[in-house]
Amino acid sequence: MFRIPLILAAALFAASSVPETSAQTTDLRAIFSAPITVERTEPVAVIPVEQTLGKLYIEAVVNGTEGRFIFDTGSPTIVSRAFAESLDLEVVGQNTGVDANGNAVTMDIAIARTIALGSTVFRDVPVLIHDFSGLTLGSCFIRDGVIGSEIFPGSAWRIDLERSEISLAASRESLGGDAPWLEARLYDFGYPHAPIVDYVVADISDKALFDTGSDEVVVLFAEVAANASVRAAMNAETVSRGRGTEGESAGGRGAIVDIHRFTLDEFAVGETAAGPRSGTTRSVPPSLIGARWLETDIVTLDYPGNAFLLEARSEPEAGRQRGGYSIAYSDGHGEVVQLFDNSPAAASGLQLGDHVVEISGHSLVPSSDAEACDIATWLAEGFEPVEAADLVIERDGERIPVHVPRREP
Repeated sequence: MFRIPLILAAALFAASSVPETSAQTTDLRAIFSAPITVERTEPVAVIPVEQTLGKLYIEAVVNGTEGRFIFDTGSPTIVSRAFAESLDLEVVGQNTGVDANGNAVTMDIAIARTIALGSTVFRDVPVLIHDFSGLTLGSCFIRDGVIGSEIFPGSAWRIDLERSEISLAASRESLGGDAPWLEARLYDFGYPHAPIVDYVVADISDKALFDTGSDEVVVLFAEVAANASVRAAMNAETVSRGRGTEGESAGGRGAIVDIHRFTLDEFAVGETAAGPRSGTTRSVPPSLIGARWLETDIVTLDYPGNAFLLEARSEPEAGRQRGGYSIAYSDGHGEVVQLFDNSPAAASGLQLGDHVVEISGHSLVPSSDAEACDIATWLAEGFEPVEAADLVIERDGERIPVHVPRREP
């Protein structure tokens, strides 16, 4: 079976990228590799989790100060510059890595004395510091930062969106729950200890990152998706091709690239068949198993037992239908950031990069920063591109009405 090497450096910040000048004053590699102490006052800590805006949000207490964070299994822990200053964190160095879009990003590094999730406390946690205000909507969607994967070792983590909670304990046996229908090996390749699993599609055997920061089910690295056997495993009636950005990450919005959507008739995690599954592509490795998997399953990351487990939800959510275009807020207006061939939107004359000032009477031109956040939230949560919409776009200094019919299943 053909095997594609996993290149984690394209998606995760690696300690090996520490600049030499920083390493001369502080041994950052030692900081990244030092074990994090875990203290439990109860056998199981249960923390509420909210799924909104395509992300998972939790409350955490860092150095005694409570904050609201994105829970992202595909990222190290990152605190916002403003939150870090309120904690008076001491910077011990810098690290340059790449974000999810392959953009180079340099961040300061500090040590959080404590990070508390419910009744569980993690001590001496290396954290990155980033100014999210430089992102288009960083202040809207990322308040205090991201709780990431370097705290995962030593615990079993059960992510249950049906009950809107994350449970963690010293072992998976303490977490309870029903018997899993899938169990696969969980790999930990060192800092930032991201959860990695084997997957198989057609003739390809590879490794994927379980990434709650991805609002998808399966995301295949483009070179995997281009393999002839993988293309043959895609249901031909579900394949759509388009172009656009793959989203915004720490280094900003990604470049315009080719994007494909499809349903995989064949897909396995570990040695267990788990298809059919909807999927899309990304231009940088690795492939991802995304947060949309949590709509049908409860996921347990058993780090002490080196196991990735799926437990069926009693009431799975219905899969979403995808529209043929996407609009995101950008610099005082909406912008068409993805457009798929042979879609009603493309047939209506919509173009990638069009500025959108109105959707069915809903203005996308804000009068304040707070209103800009409201517009961005509405685009992410309220706007359904699969439904019919009357758009007003600005192109070459002219306002043009565009009617986009409903996209039929």
